[in-house]
Amino acid sequence: MAAPGPGFKVSAAYRFAVAHGLESEAREIRSMRVHPRTKASGYAPRKGAFVTLFESRGVMNEFMEQCWPAGHTQEGLLRRQAYLESKAANEALLSGEGDDEDDAHAIGDDEAPSEAEIAAFAMEAQLRDFIIENISRIPIEGQTLKLYRSAEGRDGREYPPDVGPIDILAVNDASDFFVFELKLDRGPDRALGQLARYMGWVKVHLAAGREVKGVVVARSIDEKLRYAACVMPNVALLEYEVEFRLKDVTSLRAQPNHALEPSARN
Repeated sequence: MAAPGPGFKVSAAYRFAVAHGLESEAREIRSMRVHPRTKASGYAPRKGAFVTLFESRGVMNEFMEQCWPAGHTQEGLLRRQAYLESKAANEALLSGEGDDEDDAHAIGDDEAPSEAEIAAFAMEAQLRDFIIENISRIPIEGQTLKLYRSAEGRDGREYPPDVGPIDILAVNDASDFFVFELKLDRGPDRALGQLARYMGWVKVHLAAGREVKGVVVARSIDEKLRYAACVMPNVALLEYEVEFRLKDVTSLRAQPNHALEPSARN
């Protein structure tokens, strides 16, 4: 199904940024360096940079309403995440830390997300929402958590640092940070690589000396992930289970015809 309205245009993002007093930031994004090994075209990392800029200034919803209405659709949300990951992968490549697995994950500007990718994204969103709704009842290392909320009122749902979106950012009673990475379709190396990057950003920008721990949530924790995590003492591994239940909600059953007819009045 095609997304409604126009796609994400860098030119529209630039004009929007200028109109909102962000011309210098927009100029930097327009001239940013893009590594030649980035699978997606140079526009995808720039789009991720604009998403990061608009989210940090609280105008992302306004941008989507004015310039990218498709951003509110499921496919748009998937593309938005892909642009942020393309930006992060590009930065990793420029710093010499990127790998081919990161490059292969990004969605190109002209490449539509597959049905499998959309389904996985929807499942990940449901898992994220479930964890957030029940986070106070999910003990991590025996500790009770709550969703992080910044001084500006930004909560920890898809927290948007400039190194890529954090699935869930939570804190315990001592205000130590817990960074959640939901692993649905990512390999173990990618999952832990992203998690380490997010934990590093939180340690530098938010922690102020407090502890930063990581949590990987996956359907199945394989041996590769266990080996990689065993040298990361601040990372916990959680497996989730999916359970389906059927509930009969039928409210109107077959009745004699006269039972559905109004009673006659003399």
